[in-house]
Amino acid sequence: MFSKAASFILVLHLTRLYFINCTSHDDDAIDSFLCRKCGESIANPKQFLHHQSPLALKCWNETLLNIQKVKIQLFQNPQKMQFNVVTFSTANVHAHEQAFSEASWFPGYAWRITTCPRCHSHLGWKFQPVNFNHVTHTEDETFVGIILDRLLENKHTDSVLLVPDSYKS
Repeated sequence: MFSKAASFILVLHLTRLYFINCTSHDDDAIDSFLCRKCGESIANPKQFLHHQSPLALKCWNETLLNIQKVKIQLFQNPQKMQFNVVTFSTANVHAHEQAFSEASWFPGYAWRITTCPRCHSHLGWKFQPVNFNHVTHTEDETFVGIILDRLLENKHTDSVLLVPDSYKS
Protein backbone atom coordinates (compact mmCIF):
# COMPACT_ATOMS: atom_id res chain seq x y z
CA MET A 1 0.00 0.00 0.00
CA PHE A 2 2.66 2.54 1.08
CA SER A 3 6.19 2.54 -0.23
CA LYS A 4 9.05 2.43 2.28
CA ALA A 5 9.82 6.09 1.56
CA ALA A 6 6.20 7.17 2.13
CA SER A 7 6.04 5.14 5.34
CA PHE A 8 9.30 6.69 6.54
CA ILE A 9 8.00 10.21 5.86
CA LEU A 10 4.79 9.38 7.72
CA VAL A 11 6.80 8.14 10.71
CA LEU A 12 8.85 11.35 10.70
CA HIS A 13 5.75 13.54 10.60
CA LEU A 14 4.03 11.56 13.36
CA THR A 15 7.18 11.74 15.50
CA ARG A 16 7.37 15.52 15.03
CA LEU A 17 3.66 15.90 15.86
CA TYR A 18 4.16 13.78 18.98
CA PHE A 19 6.94 16.06 20.22
CA ILE A 20 4.93 19.20 19.38
CA ASN A 21 1.87 17.89 21.22
CA CYS A 22 3.91 16.75 24.20
CA THR A 23 5.60 20.12 24.60
CA SER A 24 2.96 22.66 23.62
CA HIS A 25 0.57 22.32 26.55
CA ASP A 26 2.25 25.02 28.61
CA ASP A 27 4.70 27.82 28.01
CA ASP A 28 7.40 26.30 30.25
CA ALA A 29 7.70 23.26 28.00
CA ILE A 30 9.00 25.39 25.13
CA ASP A 31 12.23 25.93 27.04
CA SER A 32 12.80 22.70 28.92
CA PHE A 33 15.24 19.89 29.39
CA LEU A 34 14.38 16.42 28.14
CA CYS A 35 15.97 13.07 28.92
CA ARG A 36 18.52 12.63 26.13
CA LYS A 37 17.75 8.92 25.91
CA CYS A 38 13.93 8.90 25.65
CA GLY A 39 12.66 12.50 25.41
CA GLU A 40 10.81 12.61 28.75
CA SER A 41 10.40 16.16 30.09
CA ILE A 42 12.77 16.55 33.08
CA ALA A 43 13.07 20.22 34.11
CA ASN A 44 12.34 23.80 33.08
CA PRO A 45 14.05 27.17 33.71
CA LYS A 46 11.93 27.94 36.79
CA GLN A 47 13.53 24.94 38.52
CA PHE A 48 17.16 26.10 38.25
CA LEU A 49 18.84 26.35 41.65
CA HIS A 50 22.35 27.70 42.01
CA HIS A 51 23.62 25.49 44.83
CA GLN A 52 27.40 25.78 44.81
CA SER A 53 29.64 23.15 46.35
CA PRO A 54 33.09 23.80 47.82
CA LEU A 55 34.05 20.35 46.51
CA ALA A 56 33.53 21.14 42.82
CA LEU A 57 36.70 20.67 40.77
CA LYS A 58 35.62 23.53 38.52
CA CYS A 59 32.64 25.87 38.32
CA TRP A 60 31.47 28.12 35.46
CA ASN A 61 28.37 29.79 34.07
CA GLU A 62 26.64 29.14 30.75
CA THR A 63 23.41 30.16 29.08
CA LEU A 64 20.97 27.24 29.24
CA LEU A 65 17.29 27.31 28.29
CA ASN A 66 17.73 31.02 27.48
CA ILE A 67 18.76 31.74 31.07
CA GLN A 68 22.12 33.43 31.46
CA LYS A 69 24.67 32.52 34.10
CA VAL A 70 23.43 29.03 34.94
CA LYS A 71 26.01 27.45 37.24
CA ILE A 72 27.64 24.23 36.01
CA GLN A 73 29.94 22.33 38.36
CA LEU A 74 32.46 19.63 37.55
CA PHE A 75 32.57 16.78 40.07
CA GLN A 76 34.56 13.56 40.29
CA ASN A 77 33.33 10.42 42.02
CA PRO A 78 35.59 7.96 43.91
CA GLN A 79 35.90 5.87 40.70
CA LYS A 80 37.47 8.94 39.01
CA MET A 81 34.46 9.48 36.70
CA GLN A 82 33.76 13.17 36.09
CA PHE A 83 30.36 14.81 35.65
CA ASN A 84 29.19 18.30 34.65
CA VAL A 85 26.25 18.87 37.00
CA VAL A 86 23.45 21.45 37.00
CA THR A 87 21.34 21.83 40.14
CA PHE A 88 17.56 22.20 40.26
CA SER A 89 15.14 22.80 43.11
CA THR A 90 13.11 19.86 41.80
CA ALA A 91 12.86 17.81 38.62
CA ASN A 92 10.80 15.06 37.04
CA VAL A 93 13.04 12.21 38.18
CA HIS A 94 12.66 9.04 40.20
CA ALA A 95 14.80 9.17 43.36
CA HIS A 96 15.79 5.74 44.60
CA GLU A 97 15.20 4.91 48.24
CA GLN A 98 18.59 4.57 49.90
CA ALA A 99 20.53 7.76 50.72
CA PHE A 100 24.30 7.80 51.23
CA SER A 101 26.32 10.47 53.01
CA GLU A 102 29.71 9.01 51.97
CA ALA A 103 31.47 10.83 49.13
CA SER A 104 28.80 13.53 48.93
CA TRP A 105 29.74 16.53 46.83
CA PHE A 106 27.62 18.78 49.04
CA PRO A 107 28.73 18.77 52.72
CA GLY A 108 25.82 18.14 55.08
CA TYR A 109 23.80 16.41 52.37
CA ALA A 110 23.25 12.75 51.57
CA TRP A 111 22.65 11.65 47.98
CA ARG A 112 20.26 9.28 46.27
CA ILE A 113 20.50 8.03 42.68
CA THR A 114 17.92 9.56 40.33
CA THR A 115 16.70 8.05 37.08
CA CYS A 116 14.38 9.05 34.26
CA PRO A 117 10.81 8.08 35.17
CA ARG A 118 10.22 6.74 31.64
CA CYS A 119 13.39 4.93 30.50
CA HIS A 120 15.10 4.54 33.92
CA SER A 121 18.47 5.82 32.69
CA HIS A 122 20.71 7.39 35.35
CA LEU A 123 20.29 11.18 35.27
CA GLY A 124 21.93 12.32 38.50
CA TRP A 125 21.32 12.56 42.22
CA LYS A 126 18.84 13.96 44.70
CA PHE A 127 20.49 15.65 47.67
CA GLN A 128 18.83 15.84 51.06
CA PRO A 129 20.04 16.87 54.51
CA VAL A 130 21.85 14.08 56.34
CA ASN A 131 19.32 12.26 58.58
CA PHE A 132 16.46 13.61 56.44
CA ASN A 133 12.96 12.61 57.49
CA HIS A 134 9.57 14.05 56.62
CA VAL A 135 8.83 14.99 60.22
CA THR A 136 11.77 17.36 60.79
CA HIS A 137 12.50 18.35 57.16
CA THR A 138 10.57 19.49 54.10
CA GLU A 139 11.11 18.82 50.40
CA ASP A 140 12.17 22.49 50.13
CA GLU A 141 15.43 21.44 51.82
CA THR A 142 16.25 18.99 49.02
CA PHE A 143 17.60 19.63 45.54
CA VAL A 144 18.53 17.67 42.43
CA GLY A 145 21.87 17.55 40.61
CA ILE A 146 21.53 16.36 37.03
CA ILE A 147 24.34 15.41 34.67
CA LEU A 148 24.23 17.98 31.88
CA ASP A 149 25.28 15.45 29.21
CA ARG A 150 22.18 13.34 30.02
CA LEU A 151 19.85 16.21 29.10
CA LEU A 152 18.73 17.67 25.79
CA GLU A 153 17.30 21.17 25.40
CA ASN A 154 13.83 20.97 23.90
CA LYS A 155 14.76 23.50 21.19
CA HIS A 156 17.15 20.92 19.71
CA THR A 157 14.59 18.12 19.32
CA ASP A 158 13.65 19.08 15.78
CA SER A 159 17.15 18.05 14.70
CA VAL A 160 16.81 14.59 16.24
CA LEU A 161 15.46 11.93 13.93
CA LEU A 162 14.15 8.57 15.00
CA VAL A 163 14.74 6.07 12.22
CA PRO A 164 13.03 2.69 12.48
CA ASP A 165 15.43 -0.27 12.36
CA SER A 166 13.71 -1.58 9.22
CA TYR A 167 14.97 1.52 7.32
CA LYS A 168 18.58 1.28 8.44
CA SER A 169 21.01 -0.35 6.04
